[in-house]
Amino acid sequence: MRQYVYVSTAEQLAQDDIAAILESCQRNNLAHGVTGLLLYNGRNFLQLLEGERSNLEWVMRRIEHDSRHHGISRLYDEPVEARACPDWLMKRVALGDSGEARRERLEAELPEVLDPHLRRIILNFALLN
Repeated sequence: MRQYVYVSTAEQLAQDDIAAILESCQRNNLAHGVTGLLLYNGRNFLQLLEGERSNLEWVMRRIEHDSRHHGISRLYDEPVEARACPDWLMKRVALGDSGEARRERLEAELPEVLDPHLRRIILNFALLN
């Protein structure tokens, strides 16, 4: 079992596009035993993926071939004993307008069992814009 976190650029997506991405993530993740969360700040995605390496690599190949994603950069790739988000096929955490509101929302929604380094990566992403 592993956790991956990547960021990508996907500027100017409409809410319908984001909803379609989320729906596709949930459908594909169910089929491949992947869980995680998705953040979008209006310019960039951050996605946490959890699952078996081969399934995560399958998901990453799909993302790399998705024309809505550019500049994909993997920030985290670590083995884990258990999932931090076992019930989230792909949870979208909506970000507030201000950096502090984003941080507060994430603090409230992120699983307590996340590795502290991974938590910092996700919280720092929330401050970008």
